[in-house]
Amino acid sequence: MSKTSVEHQHSDTAEVAAGYRSVACKEYPETTIGADYLAEHFISTSHKFLIKFGFVRKLGIVKSRKFTPGGFKYVLARTAFFDQQLLNALGNGAKQLVILGAGFDTRAYRFAEQCSGCKIIELDIASTQNRKKECLLNAGIAIPKNRTFASINFNLESLQDVLREAGYDNAVQTVFLWEGVSMYLQQSAVEATLQFVGACKNTESLLVFDYIATIADSEVDNYYGVKTWRETWARYRQAEPFKFTIDDSQIASYLEGMGLSIKSHLKEREIEERCLPQPGYKNLGRVAGWFRFLTVSPTC
Repeated sequence: MSKTSVEHQHSDTAEVAAGYRSVACKEYPETTIGADYLAEHFISTSHKFLIKFGFVRKLGIVKSRKFTPGGFKYVLARTAFFDQQLLNALGNGAKQLVILGAGFDTRAYRFAEQCSGCKIIELDIASTQNRKKECLLNAGIAIPKNRTFASINFNLESLQDVLREAGYDNAVQTVFLWEGVSMYLQQSAVEATLQFVGACKNTESLLVFDYIATIADSEVDNYYGVKTWRETWARYRQAEPFKFTIDDSQIASYLEGMGLSIKSHLKEREIEERCLPQPGYKNLGRVAGWFRFLTVSPTC
């Protein structure tokens, strides 16, 4: 695998996640985990062809289980969780949607009606955004007029400055989606993002995000799949390493220091119970042991 930085090419993990959602749409179309019917537009032509065949999809799931056990389930559960949190926030009056590190997020299209009265700002590295725009064009999908693309390198640029240029309003009730991003950022970038949300003037605003829990080497065998994940990332994912983790016992005080209070905090077992259709549904199995989902709001 190329070691080229995602600053110069689109994110490989964003395409993998889109591939998982594409497979899920065909394997589990009747469930919330298979709801992303547009994800297929963001994977390669060869992969589009291959996932038409059920036996190929099943082989892909088996391969995922070998190298990233619990990863397929995690991505699908994450899609369902973030979908529901967005819809809940829009139903509760949110008028602004900020997608932080959007990758190949399709919610502005899948939920176009629900988002019609909402300003949407999508942020990501320019290379990934350019790839996304190309895919949208090739698929004949028009970009909604209420949507703004804003390129950013979270590790180097100011979120506040980029959002201000994109027309962000700090006083409007906002839902921030930060999906599959925090673990790839430097700690300083994570904290800058959290502090930015914590400074929102509207305390009804909501940040939805996931993170990786810090697991000590001596405890790694107690968390499903984590040891294999570490080995896989060290060998194959040098271009997108995990940089940020935090201990579960410290997360509440950590967020409080950023001006945020926890609304919900799901660990791996709770993710399985609340976000997957049912335990063991069609051999979905377990979620990798270090992934967590959080919803938080400003306290100021």
